Amino acid sequence: MATFGGLGLSGTASADESSTHYHNPVGPIGFGDVSIIEDNGTYYAYGTETPQDIIPIAESTDMYNWSYIAPALTETPGWHPTESDPGCWAPDVRYHNGQYHLYYSLSVWGSDNAGIGLATSDTPDGPFTDQGPVIESGDLDLTNCIDADTVIVDGQPWLVWGSYEGLYAVQMNGAMDDIVPGTEFQMAGQMIEGPVMLQDNGYWYLFYSSGQCCEGYDSTYRLECGRATSFTGPYYNQNGTDLRDLTETHQGVPILEGNSEFTGPGHNDVFQGPDGDWWCFYHVEATADDETRYMMQDRIEWDNNDWPVIACNGAPSSEAPVPGEPSGCESGPISDGTYHIANVNSGKLLEVADAGTADGDNVRQYADTGSACQDWDVTANGDGTYAITNVNSGLWLEVASAGTAEGDNIQQYSNTTHPTQAWTIEDAGGGEYRLVNSNSGLLAEVANAGTADGDNVQQWSDNGGAHQRWTFTSV
Repeated sequence: MATFGGLGLSGTASADESSTHYHNPVGPIGFGDVSIIEDNGTYYAYGTETPQDIIPIAESTDMYNWSYIAPALTETPGWHPTESDPGCWAPDVRYHNGQYHLYYSLSVWGSDNAGIGLATSDTPDGPFTDQGPVIESGDLDLTNCIDADTVIVDGQPWLVWGSYEGLYAVQMNGAMDDIVPGTEFQMAGQMIEGPVMLQDNGYWYLFYSSGQCCEGYDSTYRLECGRATSFTGPYYNQNGTDLRDLTETHQGVPILEGNSEFTGPGHNDVFQGPDGDWWCFYHVEATADDETRYMMQDRIEWDNNDWPVIACNGAPSSEAPVPGEPSGCESGPISDGTYHIANVNSGKLLEVADAGTADGDNVRQYADTGSACQDWDVTANGDGTYAITNVNSGLWLEVASAGTAEGDNIQQYSNTTHPTQAWTIEDAGGGEYRLVNSNSGLLAEVANAGTADGDNVQQWSDNGGAHQRWTFTSV
């Protein structure tokens, strides 16, 4: 397991290093809701149905060059009770008792009358034979039973599932073809789907997708995560929120979001490669050139607090080192964490004025008040820069209007992914640092080297003054 304080990877390489790097997307067109297994050195990927296939299968011998081979099923299972022409979605595949088990969702788009079925095969490349339903909506007085993930906990098999009515888990029988009613519990709240479990670092991690999928360039799909010290929870996210409290208006903390090249990353699987590295396999709803789903993959690293960091910067990579090569993630001068940022000249703290929570609220210096508006989350941002977000408001430190002139104001604002919200933290020696705006190349400073409460913070060219240097103290 590789752990870093500040993680940084450019996401794109300046040259094509074909022997040591792979390119996203990696999978055949149309692959979504990916599930990954390995068998005797060959890797298999399974995806949601396409117009051509019911659960397409791809294979790879190196875990990054993938080729389509066959459909897992030759016809749609016929057990769905009331709806015509259901879709076959979101496979989960595992080897159990000498057979390959393929769990699939069966539903009509937009309906909450759904179920999870099982198909089996003697080989990972199929064909698979349908064995009927494992759980259907209504079996446990719950609706929308889709998106299976099976997991073994201390020898006991569990089925984890759920969509926008919440995520749940229930015990399975030894054959893993039926559930044990009365053992179910809720793991997470509404407006999320696609649960996937990972155990490492002394935690159970619950990955899931939030936002709106399946709308091409308009998709807001993203990955989030919570963790617990036991499988049965409770699961909390990075902000300490119980995942069961999540709603449409109270969402979680993203660990993978789209960028200008890839839209709507989500519905992932996690897989540990032969070198011990964890990988996240997922799909995007669109690329810069094509409003079609594609299969993607990126490494999972861990920050100093044992939270997952995907692709080193939380955005899909277009090119990254292949399995077995060093990850390319680099340590920065400041570890990810929550800090007081104090001006060296005045000793006063960087804060959002009047504890404001709105876009455009001003940033200034002030004596320590104990308010969360003086606490800042510092997170590696990719390419050696950092995102600096206010704990009280959740908004990003930036130069107003992406200004590049001396004296332009520094404020807080919602995430725009613009480089005006990215900062290089330069080591100035003696535990002091300079904050350099990535867009302008200018330094954050207290205006006129002021030492009073409320003095403004702006950007300016480097003049060597102590009012342009800062200390970072963990809180």
